[in-house]
Amino acid sequence: PICLIHFIKRSMDFLKAELERKKRQIAEKNVLQPEKKYFKRGDLIAVQEKEYIEKYGPKTYTVEEPKKEEEVVKKEEKPAVHDHLYPLPRAEVIKRFREVLQPILLFGESEEEANLRLRTIEIVGDTDKLQAQNDYREAMKRVDQQYLRAIENNDEDGGEDEKNVFDSKVYTSEKSIDDILNMAIDLRQGDLKHDDKVIAEWIKFTITMWGNELKSKPEAERISMKVRAEAATFTQTKAYVKPLIKLLKKHKLTDDIRDSLSSMVKYVLQRDYILANERYMEMAIGNAPWPIGVTNAGIHARPGRER
Repeated sequence: PICLIHFIKRSMDFLKAELERKKRQIAEKNVLQPEKKYFKRGDLIAVQEKEYIEKYGPKTYTVEEPKKEEEVVKKEEKPAVHDHLYPLPRAEVIKRFREVLQPILLFGESEEEANLRLRTIEIVGDTDKLQAQNDYREAMKRVDQQYLRAIENNDEDGGEDEKNVFDSKVYTSEKSIDDILNMAIDLRQGDLKHDDKVIAEWIKFTITMWGNELKSKPEAERISMKVRAEAATFTQTKAYVKPLIKLLKKHKLTDDIRDSLSSMVKYVLQRDYILANERYMEMAIGNAPWPIGVTNAGIHARPGRER
């Protein structure tokens, strides 16, 4: 009986505390209407939802409206330039652009802006041409000039012009293919000077054979566009290879390039052109993997991706 009395007493204390808490909550929520002793439970729930949203709901920010400015930007005023280069008729602008090998109209460019660009090129010059010249075009011009000179002289001095095109002491080799094969036996054996000599002799021998092949073509083929383009490529190649031959002659070539070139020459002499091409590509761009295409197709990591 004593335990039951304690239990009832504790229960009554709990009910009193709960009633007091409810009364304080109603007073704080201010849901009890005046002159009434009761309130609606829906009013209490609405007040609780409002407080919850204010505390945990999404925050709203007031965005200030941007200050209104001029909606239409005024176009730049036309430059006050009036001379013999501006303004010009459109046909004359196109004609002059084609004479200097420039595009007649760039993307997004108006005809007036194109005229001003032409005026800048006429006064200042073609900055793109000064910065980076077209080597192939220059080589093609040299070949054409020497061919025309030979035709004008009725082939009297044509032999000297052709010799200047296809021959040069820097690129001439007196070694035969058998001599180079014998020299290649000791290639990549630790003698760096010997490796430089073999590489240089192979380059000069290849250029010599290429020039002899072009010289041996008949006159009808020599004036064709195909042979002229090949001769221009030959002239351009000689200009590009000249610094390499000088480095080989002075034995100042770096070890990595010497290693790649010696391997490439060795495979070429063995007529293993696939491995020679692989060595050339490794020397040119390396053998590191390049990211090509899609590398991550989803948002989840897959176990087989790193294999």
